[in-house]
Amino acid sequence: MSKEEKGVFSGDAAKTAQELHKSEFGAHYLVVYPDLVTFREMYSHYVKAALKENEIVILLPFYETVNNVRQILSEDSACIDVRKYEKEQSLLIADSLKMYLGSQDGFMSFLKQTVEYAKKSGKAGVSVMGDMGAFFYSQNYRGNLLSYEMTLPSKFEGMKLKGFCLYHNWDFNRRLSKKETQRLLHHHGRTTYLISIPIGN
Repeated sequence: MSKEEKGVFSGDAAKTAQELHKSEFGAHYLVVYPDLVTFREMYSHYVKAALKENEIVILLPFYETVNNVRQILSEDSACIDVRKYEKEQSLLIADSLKMYLGSQDGFMSFLKQTVEYAKKSGKAGVSVMGDMGAFFYSQNYRGNLLSYEMTLPSKFEGMKLKGFCLYHNWDFNRRLSKKETQRLLHHHGRTTYLISIPIGN
């Protein structure tokens, strides 16, 4: 693991998307975003770049609907042909609550299958952006969240997979204790703080 990989990066939506996209496969990063508007801009940039590089992208929103994400991705800034990529199985948009907490086999099992599918179909690899807000919906959210995160490796060794655990700033800094946030920060290969840039700057 490189020195900069273990560090902290802060940037606006475009720079953050670029920074995440240039990370190597195996990366498991934590991303804290300030608001949905900034978050949408970031994932639009990321998805567009990843699809262009022949990756499979899995996008798991929580604070907005799947159809809303489809609409955002198909609009001006990204202008992605969402239906085409979904049909090709290069883009999967699903509710994070169902994916993280509604699967009997577990999300990691699904990811491994997707990585294998990517390999067989000649794809460069898999990127997954999952909003961890789903865990805060559960009753024992602290236990469920920490338990899930700690089962994941700090790096996906030998896998053509980039995993980005996305936290709304409110969830991360207001609903978790300092000790819990420190544990999460330490467990991930790198931490990225997505910052909003005021209009007019």
